Amino acid sequence: MSNVIDRVKEHFESQGVKKINVAEWGEEGQPLVIYCSPFTLGEKRNLFKGAKSDDLGVLVDAIMLKARDKDGNKIFKLDDKQILLNKADPDVIANLATEMLNTTSLEEAEKK
Repeated sequence: MSNVIDRVKEHFESQGVKKINVAEWGEEGQPLVIYCSPFTLGEKRNLFKGAKSDDLGVLVDAIMLKARDKDGNKIFKLDDKQILLNKADPDVIANLATEMLNTTSLEEAEKK
């Protein structure tokens, strides 16, 4: 029988990568596909540290931190932050960040 901490790590590692379709940012009738590995508690702590309860910039920070292409490359660079904050649809930002921060895996969501 494995010890508890091994099962904890195994569970986290089994969550896999989420695949999120963003129709609004796609091209040629196809959605932009964003890949996102699960947030660790440490990443969430750093993300929310110092953020006020009404600071929606944390949504952009989450997207910039975790959004990847199919090859695992970051989609956004630091220079993109101001554009995402000021020139992107806030509803798309909120939906994408919420989906990324949600701990339900793609497989679990499909079962529901």
